Amino acid sequence: MKKIFVLITATALLLAGCFGGGGSKDAGSASGAGGKSTPAAGGSKSAGEDETVLSLEDKLWQMFYVAPEAISGGGNETVLSREFVENAKKYKVGGIILFSGNAQEKVQLMKLLGELSVSFEIPVFLGVDEEGGIVSRLSDTCGVTDNGNMSEVESVSQAKKIGERLGLELSGLGFNMDFAPVADVLVNPNNFEIGVRSFGSDAVDVAAKVAAEVEGMKNRGISAVLKHFPGHGSTEANSHDGMSVSERTLDQLREEEFLPFIKGIEKGADFVMVSHMSLPNVVGDDTPCTLSPAVINGLLRDELKYDGIVITDAMNMGAVTSRYGAGEACVMAVEAGADMLLMPDDLEAAHAALLEAVQSGRISEERIDESIERIFTVKRRMGLIK
Repeated sequence: MKKIFVLITATALLLAGCFGGGGSKDAGSASGAGGKSTPAAGGSKSAGEDETVLSLEDKLWQMFYVAPEAISGGGNETVLSREFVENAKKYKVGGIILFSGNAQEKVQLMKLLGELSVSFEIPVFLGVDEEGGIVSRLSDTCGVTDNGNMSEVESVSQAKKIGERLGLELSGLGFNMDFAPVADVLVNPNNFEIGVRSFGSDAVDVAAKVAAEVEGMKNRGISAVLKHFPGHGSTEANSHDGMSVSERTLDQLREEEFLPFIKGIEKGADFVMVSHMSLPNVVGDDTPCTLSPAVINGLLRDELKYDGIVITDAMNMGAVTSRYGAGEACVMAVEAGADMLLMPDDLEAAHAALLEAVQSGRISEERIDESIERIFTVKRRMGLIK
């Protein structure tokens, strides 16, 4: 079995540990090493650095991005429980997403994020779904600015200021990424799942504002997540509840929906989130985009030339759980090209299914290593690992 070596800077972890020791608006989604290359830092181990070896099992854990409760198995984690600390030794996930239930007030949240930053052998992405407007997890309790509805943002410069403000406030709390901006073009005015979360219906204008917000966030040390590829603004049904279908054609997507993603990618977005909507006129059936190789590998990777981290929308949403088991859904998403799996319905079952898929030859370990390389590239850039 291949081993991946990761060098973690102990100094950075100690600094992160200085943060602490051992009613918000929640509408919307939570939104390889191998033979080619290796995520390992080159050279020999130096003083102050610990060498970590990744087994196949650990590499698969790195592909999960979960709420802390998936690890503790309990209620809202506001101070890390003993169960969380113990379970983190096994569940070596790649990312933790927090919600309003984890945030009582600013000092408590900073302490929690400090604890999370040192709880894992490999430091994690620490994210939140903080868009502004109707999707704000922290504005009511932790002083993060309510930036209002994105549909009311009037200029590109205003969008950049929003990104900078979000970046400054979130990085100050201890986050390193934000599940924003919404890059959907509202081509269907009856789409209320996206609605005022979008910058609007003019694709060129939306693209410019998305790029500006990404740049602003990046300038303040926060990685952006472009969502929800290939563009969720044409649907009417809510994918949180069940199947959500778009009748858009590939030509229409190229003319409108792709533009904000292209511009956001050009500005250096580290993540693109793929939606659970179905595109029958593009892929030929009603497979959710998160599980479709034609969408992730075909459109996002091959056509848009994106080589950053592809993360799914939350895998516990109805568009997935109503049709697929937790394990099979995650296997299909990885087969389709996803690098990280957000909030699977059953974390243990999802990990076990991926492990079986690799051991049986359904998914190659080289395919897993491709995702690990992307994940570690971003973590190196953030300074989480060397």
